[in-house]
Amino acid sequence: MTNCATGASENQWAVALFAAILALLLWSGTAIANKIAVGYMDALTAGVLRSMLAGLCALAIAFLLRLPFPQSGRDRSMLIISGVSSFAIWPMLLSIGIEQTTVGHAALIMAMIPVFTVLISAVVHRRLPAPGWWLGAVIAVSATIILITSRGISLELFTDGSSIVGDLIIFTGCVSCAAGYVAGGKLSPKIGTAATTFWGLSIALLILIPVFSSIASRTVWLEVPVQGWLAIAWMTFLSSLAGYALWFFALGRGGIDRIGSLQLMMPVITLVVAALMLGEHLTVFLITICTAIMAGTFLAQRYAR
Repeated sequence: MTNCATGASENQWAVALFAAILALLLWSGTAIANKIAVGYMDALTAGVLRSMLAGLCALAIAFLLRLPFPQSGRDRSMLIISGVSSFAIWPMLLSIGIEQTTVGHAALIMAMIPVFTVLISAVVHRRLPAPGWWLGAVIAVSATIILITSRGISLELFTDGSSIVGDLIIFTGCVSCAAGYVAGGKLSPKIGTAATTFWGLSIALLILIPVFSSIASRTVWLEVPVQGWLAIAWMTFLSSLAGYALWFFALGRGGIDRIGSLQLMMPVITLVVAALMLGEHLTVFLITICTAIMAGTFLAQRYAR
């Protein structure tokens, strides 16, 4: 009986691990797909469009599955903050920023989201993280600052395709995303992670639809090639919907601590895929910064628990 139970547990972990890695692969392609999309359409429009389409699908799923909606005013406020910060502001800033920097820079800066999440949570709950967390956070933040400012303080686009302006826009977007995660984290124990995510995507439509209506004319839609639409489709259906579904499944089957730490793989996956698909250079400097950010984030995550 013990052997059967152990075998079932191992199989469950294997399935959860496969689902988690697949979700990370889909998410790692977000910055790459975004970079492709902004090559054919206005950057803000691309960011709004992918989230708007995902929101419409999420709204249908939420009604179809009858996902619980928050009842109290406080919980609804948390849903609004989560939806607007994570699914409206963050995608727009990511899209605008990535037009002005490289996917590699974006991936490394995005690795800071877990650190920002804990910091914002600490401010909200008025509770200082453990000293070990601060050590990890300082390492990760310092490496990110070095990444952004290593080329000197200049607003020009550098020869590698990156710019300080683009990096800072993505940095700001990561803070917004983390704020949304904190609000969602306070709400999800009450209505569930799936409901928090899909209703959050739906709430974001209140901003996304009016914005899209006002900026849609910036793009000549008939001139957008298949590659542009495939990039939008990837971000809408694979990154936003399938990615979250797989991740929730993995967390439920494999445990939050064991599965959550796998997110440290994302910068590495994105850097490698960006080098293969977009021809971005994997320099010793980028690899060193990536290692420092991952090490700092690992320490921060470990002591945040």
